[in-house]
Amino acid sequence: ITYIRHSAFLAEWEDIVCLFDYAEGELPEIDRDKRLCVFASHHHSDHFNPEIFTRFADHPRHTFILSDDIRTVPAGEKAPVVRTGPDCRRIFPGGKRGAMSVSTIGSTDCGVAFVVNYAGKTVYFAEIAKLNGVRLDAAFLPLDPRLGANYWMGFDAMMRSADIRKAFPMHMWEKYEYIPKFKAMSVTEAYRDRIADITAPNQTFTI
Repeated sequence: ITYIRHSAFLAEWEDIVCLFDYAEGELPEIDRDKRLCVFASHHHSDHFNPEIFTRFADHPRHTFILSDDIRTVPAGEKAPVVRTGPDCRRIFPGGKRGAMSVSTIGSTDCGVAFVVNYAGKTVYFAEIAKLNGVRLDAAFLPLDPRLGANYWMGFDAMMRSADIRKAFPMHMWEKYEYIPKFKAMSVTEAYRDRIADITAPNQTFTI
């Protein structure tokens, strides 16, 4: 798992790469031998940048998986774009370990939340949605300072409703100090060791 910037993360398996909500920031080199899936959860400019259509167009095996509230049409030839609303499940080509499953859930913001399963690992991305009892190997969850004193409540609700192996704070507007502040709260005692300590862009974590 690589934190890019703001709410953008890259999740990489041995033969597939998933890039979530990339709007800006420095990207690591993406292996051209791996299938690339570029996700965008909703149309807000800090989660979707139409430049993705040209930036990743030359990758030999790429697919754009977008919330259906994104109306932007790729320029040029037909791009491999899949639009989806909430409560859908689609199967995509994966790699050596079989197909990749992508399920969507309604988001508390707009657009969708993605649940991606490949090679026995499950990754959750987007705004808060309750997944009671679901086992997630990685979850990308907002910790948004703009919510004032309530900045931690959605994150906490998700940690208590799902079985999350590693939680990655996002949507912090570069205010990384909110992570140790949150972890110091008594409410996080049961799960604080499962919260990633993000301090800067381009950090990489292995799970």
